[in-house]
Amino acid sequence: MEKNKMTSLDNKNAFLELSDIVKIYGTTIANNHVSLRINKGDVLGLVGANGAGKSTLMRITSGVTTPEEGTMYFDGEKINWKQFSPTTASKKGIRVVYQELSLCDNLKVYENFMVELRHLFKGFGWRKKAAESAKEQLERVFPNNGIDVNKELSDLSIAQQQMVEIARAFSDPNLKLLILDEPTSSLPVEQTRQLLSYIKKKAKEGITFIYITHRLFEIMEITNKIYVLRDGKVVHSCDTSETNEDNLIEIMSAGANTVQVRKTEKARTEAAKINENVYVNCNEVSKGVLKNVNCKMYGGEIIGIAGLEGNGQKELIQAIYELPFSLRKKIDRKGSIAYVTGDRKAEGIFPLWNIADNMVITFLMRKSLFAYNSPKNVVEKSLKWYDYLKIKGESPKAKIVSLSGGNQQKALIARAMIADADIIILDDPTRGVDVETKRQLYDLFRDAAKSGKLIIWYSSDDSELDICSRVFVMRFGTIVETLKHEDISKDSIIEASFKSSDNKKERLDNTKRQFNLSLLIPILAMITIYTACGIIQKSTFTLFGARLLISGSLPLILAAISQTYIIGFSHVNLSIGNFMGLVSVLAATLLYENPALGTIAIIGVWLAYGLMGLLIRRLNIPAVIVTLGFSFVWYGSALVLQSIPGGQAPQLLIDIFNKTIFGFPNVLVILVLATVSAVMVYRSKYGTVLRGFGNREQSMVRSGWNKYAAVFNIYMISGLFAVLGGLSFTALTFSADASSMDSYTLLTVASVVLGG
Repeated sequence: MEKNKMTSLDNKNAFLELSDIVKIYGTTIANNHVSLRINKGDVLGLVGANGAGKSTLMRITSGVTTPEEGTMYFDGEKINWKQFSPTTASKKGIRVVYQELSLCDNLKVYENFMVELRHLFKGFGWRKKAAESAKEQLERVFPNNGIDVNKELSDLSIAQQQMVEIARAFSDPNLKLLILDEPTSSLPVEQTRQLLSYIKKKAKEGITFIYITHRLFEIMEITNKIYVLRDGKVVHSCDTSETNEDNLIEIMSAGANTVQVRKTEKARTEAAKINENVYVNCNEVSKGVLKNVNCKMYGGEIIGIAGLEGNGQKELIQAIYELPFSLRKKIDRKGSIAYVTGDRKAEGIFPLWNIADNMVITFLMRKSLFAYNSPKNVVEKSLKWYDYLKIKGESPKAKIVSLSGGNQQKALIARAMIADADIIILDDPTRGVDVETKRQLYDLFRDAAKSGKLIIWYSSDDSELDICSRVFVMRFGTIVETLKHEDISKDSIIEASFKSSDNKKERLDNTKRQFNLSLLIPILAMITIYTACGIIQKSTFTLFGARLLISGSLPLILAAISQTYIIGFSHVNLSIGNFMGLVSVLAATLLYENPALGTIAIIGVWLAYGLMGLLIRRLNIPAVIVTLGFSFVWYGSALVLQSIPGGQAPQLLIDIFNKTIFGFPNVLVILVLATVSAVMVYRSKYGTVLRGFGNREQSMVRSGWNKYAAVFNIYMISGLFAVLGGLSFTALTFSADASSMDSYTLLTVASVVLGG
């Protein structure tokens, strides 16, 4: 590996210095002796094609990845790679906004702020503090953003999620270096302008930035220094004032075919030759945000869908693709269809599959159900597009997660092309894709249209829609203007986007809080069943009747709470029933005969339950497999202690679960306390963190949380409720049976699923 030769920049008082960084993945050299220097207050632009090594270098800088070779100095201190992690990077003031968002979909907006900046929100009332802080920071960076910080992140659009991620990074009062990897890839024009303005402001205050994007006009506007990476090496570095977009494109593409990209794009699609055998007709389509949408599209056309973010564009293309039953009379569609999603991580890639399988899956679905799929045929099908789109990976057989974000996007586009569908819907397909690949994709879309296919293309970058035959501009859920041929330009799209506003206050999202009626269904169902039982047997409504009902269900309720924590962590525990059976046997044998020894034994198996979680994480084996194996360990241990039903419940245990307090059955009090405790843990700061781990572990690790501590703690919390369930069973039945609680395992899964 040769060391890079690079143009020397002013390195006086270098704030960040990376020297000869080398990172290798298998046969791929992601970073090949990369060196760069940044001064305090600089905005450094880092550019290069997909797979050039930009994101890898930033993961190294932020402590996520450790290099094989090289040194790093930050703020005058040499970094010790062995001790450098996302946590230590965060403490030093290094923050990253990743191209693939590192937020947790199942948490609310303000909860996502808390998990990243936990030291700012201490003590009681942290939720209110976090919500206020999140709202204030969002307003600072993106004025009038319209985001409700009390909403779950999954309820927000991709653009809004990106705004949350960016604002969260800026919230750190200790911020010194902010790395922004494709921060505007999904942002509307106005929010992009707001972000660039805010970066300029913070740079003047001494914050240092590394700005990564394929939108070179942003690089020219916002940065003062530029580094160009190609094939893992720094091939050029200069002051921004010394270069231009055309020069950067030439350097990135090694001088090949460096005619101005926009000039190429301006060679628009020729007048469309209509293919009337392929079409989509929308007639008064109204559903959700969509209001009376009328349009006709035909094969041979490239139809652009534009407008301000959140005005129904995505809902329209999804309705066309999914063709819901309620709209089948409103949307007339002819031709096979394929869809390229805009959220590749959540809806696009199959992370456990290789690149080839990801590319051909839609094609294979069109074959008969039990048709044989030759592995050789799969590779051959994918190899053509793998080479054509210049996907940078080891081979089509490599895992798709080994690719950079832009190369993953290429694989998804190849999926639609391999399927050879008549109608191809593109949801922001060029997001995170480099300039040269964009040009290649534009040509690909033109060729597909010329062959008679209908291309329906939604893009958050209005400037690239000028290759379209027509552009439908949407506003408040309807099409307010149709632009044709030479009328299509970025300016005309923006102008049309503000039409028919009727002086309505523009918001990206309706922040009115809505109550989720589905939460009432389990409660109403329980009340209905209880009432029906009372009508049949009136003693059901007495305290005695309530005690009998609760006593019989208490062990299962505690077991279900235990399973809830595990499922919330994205695991499934198939050993809960037998674990509770072991605890029940211990209570009826050792605890009865020798309370001290029995207590130690129960605490011991509880600890073993937590260690089971650690084993799952350490060996990276699916929880279903490990817990199924442990179910036999628990069951076998119980049989060794007590091979047949019997034993005796300790008197203290009987009293705790069978007496009354102020006229109320103890079991009712225990049930209430257990439920309240479960809710308190769920809503606590660390409970929120554990829920975040269940949704996106990598994001939580990047935020500085320990994955081993998380899995151990969640299993210990789950185990505590399982222990209580086992003890309650012994106390209420006055004995124990090793096999009596085996059925509880599947019942807990059913309880959690049915309970929502």
